Amino acid sequence: MSRALTLSTFDAPARAGNLTLGVPAPEGGWTWPPTSVTLIAGEREAVLVDTLPTVVDSRRLADWIAASGRELTTIYLTHAHLDHYLGTAALLERFPGARVVATGDTARLIAEEARTGKDRATFGPLFADEIGAVVVVPEVLGGHRIDLEGHELRAVAAGPSEISHSSFLHVPELAAVIVGDIAYDDVHLPLYDSDPGSRRRWIRTIRDVQAVDPEIVVAAHRRAGARTGATVLQKTIDYLEEADRLLADGPTASGFTARMRSAHPTRLNLTTLIFSAALLGLEG
Repeated sequence: MSRALTLSTFDAPARAGNLTLGVPAPEGGWTWPPTSVTLIAGEREAVLVDTLPTVVDSRRLADWIAASGRELTTIYLTHAHLDHYLGTAALLERFPGARVVATGDTARLIAEEARTGKDRATFGPLFADEIGAVVVVPEVLGGHRIDLEGHELRAVAAGPSEISHSSFLHVPELAAVIVGDIAYDDVHLPLYDSDPGSRRRWIRTIRDVQAVDPEIVVAAHRRAGARTGATVLQKTIDYLEEADRLLADGPTASGFTARMRSAHPTRLNLTTLIFSAALLGLEG
């Protein structure tokens, strides 16, 4: 067993988006949120959690991994949103020996996308930058365990978040969890596919992560360099509960976005908030 594990993150900036919502774009234009991936490294080998969607960020990520001096042995995908798995093919070009793994539900959903292309047709045009075109279907991770030089990493199948099946990677030795889209760290949450029931289910999923009692929580969408303490989990719950209270009053789109901005003034990527209000059917 190697002496210790390390955890580091690669933070890709918000990327320009293509949207037509019939309302003015926020300052800076429409954007896809900043996205982070996590590298867990031993002395010689490393495991990457999630990938990046754009070609330019995937190349930069590959250079960053290579500069670590570790052999990338495994890519773990937390869930089946294309902005977290479309960079897999580009990474395999640089690191062909890496395994690509996920929970059974995530692997099934990515395989479905490989067959249908539905998400790429829907969300691909929202990116102004070139995104990955090849879907790599992960293998199902047997036993929900990844061995990294004798250290155990635990893949935990979780309930729904903003997608029907989520998961997170638990690194007990570091008291850390890498949670994908289960939590958002100082970035607006996507609510456009939600309703009161799904938001309550999302909160229950976050509670399950809290039950692990982590000291470090890494969200996939976060402010670059953000502190990674467990408070991000409660702050995500607070956001969902605030949105629930406001939406129950039948707000206008402008009223909802203004009140959410006031309640959460530091959160990045207003595009997500405005887009959510539009797709929730709020008017005015």
